[in-house]
Amino acid sequence: MPAAKGKDPTVLEKLSYVISSRQREKVLAALVAGPKTPAQIAREADLRLPHVSRATGQLVRAGLAAAQTPQRRGRLYAASELGNRVFHELAEARGDRVVAPLLRGTHFQVYHRWVTKNHGRDRANALFEDAGIDPLHVDPNGWYPLRSALVILDEIEARFGDGTYETIRRMFREGVTGFVSVRRLLSFVLPLPILIELGPAMYSREFNHGRMEVEVEERRALLKNYDWMSSPARCAAWQGTYEGVLASKGIRGTVRKVACMREGSAYCGYVIEW
Repeated sequence: MPAAKGKDPTVLEKLSYVISSRQREKVLAALVAGPKTPAQIAREADLRLPHVSRATGQLVRAGLAAAQTPQRRGRLYAASELGNRVFHELAEARGDRVVAPLLRGTHFQVYHRWVTKNHGRDRANALFEDAGIDPLHVDPNGWYPLRSALVILDEIEARFGDGTYETIRRMFREGVTGFVSVRRLLSFVLPLPILIELGPAMYSREFNHGRMEVEVEERRALLKNYDWMSSPARCAAWQGTYEGVLASKGIRGTVRKVACMREGSAYCGYVIEW
């Protein structure tokens, strides 16, 4: 997956703002199609007029939409040039799905922190700039396109790895506690089998798509990741994450990849033994 070199970081920042509200997203979609009055937006987007007025005002203040006529009654609004670019990015992220696959902004912070620690801040900043992401303005609790994260992971492997994706695996193994949901899970003084049973809740906290299922035996567990999008980097990331969880708990064990969506399986499967 090629990096989106030269992309404006503002687009991703505003995209996160839009997709954090279904009403803002629906209003922007209506305005991208052409100038409309609030009443027209309400009919097209199937929203109540007060909700349309609030969302439209938010988009205007964010620079994503603008009034086209001066009068208050029957005023026309349209998407701005930035609004059109943001909506185009959203359409690419969603593909043919009703909902775009997203993840928490914490992921970008973990990547940037690890690259900075191992390769210097300048190289970390350059990598993110080429991908159109400003790490200083990423909201850790905000939602961002999964596609952008996969671009970053591939670029990290291309610039600092050897093509085996061991660099990505190592990054997640070493940086796993940077994810708030994982850190919270590890803070529980519970046996490992019970912690693994809580894994699906952690997955839901980090992603808006897919799901995780677990099958736990006495000293063995099968974790099934039903991700909507997979890649060699994402597979390595999951394996490193599970290895990092073991290491953080001071447990000696192994993590093996036993199934992969890219090879026709319904899920990516990982067996943990300890």
